[in-house]
Amino acid sequence: MTTSARIIDTLKRQFKVRGITYKALAERLELSESAVKHMFSTGNFSLRRLDDVCAILDLDIGDLVGISEFQEQKIEQLSDANERAIVADIRLLLVTYCLINYWTFDEIIERYDISPAEGLKYLRQLDRMRVIELQPGDRVRLLIANNFSWRKNGAIEKFFRSHVQSEFFSHHFQDDDSIRIVKNGMLTRRSQIQLIERLKAMGDLFDDTTWEERKLSATERRGTTMVLAIRHWFFEGFRNLER
Repeated sequence: MTTSARIIDTLKRQFKVRGITYKALAERLELSESAVKHMFSTGNFSLRRLDDVCAILDLDIGDLVGISEFQEQKIEQLSDANERAIVADIRLLLVTYCLINYWTFDEIIERYDISPAEGLKYLRQLDRMRVIELQPGDRVRLLIANNFSWRKNGAIEKFFRSHVQSEFFSHHFQDDDSIRIVKNGMLTRRSQIQLIERLKAMGDLFDDTTWEERKLSATERRGTTMVLAIRHWFFEGFRNLER
């Protein structure tokens, strides 16, 4: 669905919720009812007319766009087939990573060895997967939900475990921009669950922060990975000494 179609659909829902009929709206706009119906069916709104309609709802156009994006159904997880397709092409994986982190198409092309034609091919592929909506001028609108996650034990997670995890943890974590906290102790299950909930909240904070900074250019942001982990675990080297 295009942006304009979403906005018109949102307008219709707003009027329906507020019990405002086409006839009542026509009277407020000093138009015929048939003219209002035609306006909504064709989506043929001038900016001035859209302002007038929004004023009746006590909204501005920015509010309307925000409501339409909030109400839209967004994907929380890709299919197994789509994840496998992304992992199978390292450039597609790179483009997907960048887009999910709010890079523009131009920033991707400028930074990486991907031609505009090749990049556009990947955008179209991600559009078909419904990861993005490809808009005029090679602009991109993300279609993933704020709580989007990769499939548990899916292709992306397996790729992370086999190719990324060991590289990530091989770092010394001694510089000012990193930290590694390893704690070991004996806890009750109740305390473990409480800590897990706090770690989830920290993950939500990370997501909120990336969302707030999404409109900054890619040059102002740095790739950052945070791994939060806790589980019942006993060192196998010790377990082998158990009676």
